Amino acid sequence: MAMDAGATKPNIDRDRVLESLADELGRGSSVIGSIPDDVYRRAVNGSSVGAQFRHVLDHVTSFVKGIDLGRIDPTMRDRDPRIESDRAFAMSSFGQCIARVRSLDGRVLGRSVLVRSELDLSLWLPSSIGREAEFAHSHTVHHHALIADKLAALGIEPAAGLGVAPSTLRYRAAEAALELCQK
Repeated sequence: MAMDAGATKPNIDRDRVLESLADELGRGSSVIGSIPDDVYRRAVNGSSVGAQFRHVLDHVTSFVKGIDLGRIDPTMRDRDPRIESDRAFAMSSFGQCIARVRSLDGRVLGRSVLVRSELDLSLWLPSSIGREAEFAHSHTVHHHALIADKLAALGIEPAAGLGVAPSTLRYRAAEAALELCQK
């Protein structure tokens, strides 16, 4: 049975999708607050930790802005350089974005939305807000993994679980539980 792109299963906790995105952004904000300015700004393999956080914020912000418009345009990002260099400004910006994500009603996840192709700017692809929320979360986790690698390269132990996908965390927890049961 095919499912309408705008439909969601009734038993899905829709708010949890948005909470997960807000929580992941919160993990990032905590990292920003815990590292020194020089580490935040120093380029490692072509970009800084700050640049990665700016990129994350740009994508999530374009997602949130697009909800009200019914069109998400990932090519129209703010790219504010202050987020790359000013940790206080970055934390404030993340706080505003987190508050906006937390203010969303989970029922919006079933709504249809158009997303501009980054390959062909004249093309708008059909999607749902729920699918784009999942993408924003996955994209954030991916960049948190890059940030964790950059921090490790700079001699800073990244926060446990930073940049690890939820499915991997669940798998690791199940494996650890199984190992305990086998002892």
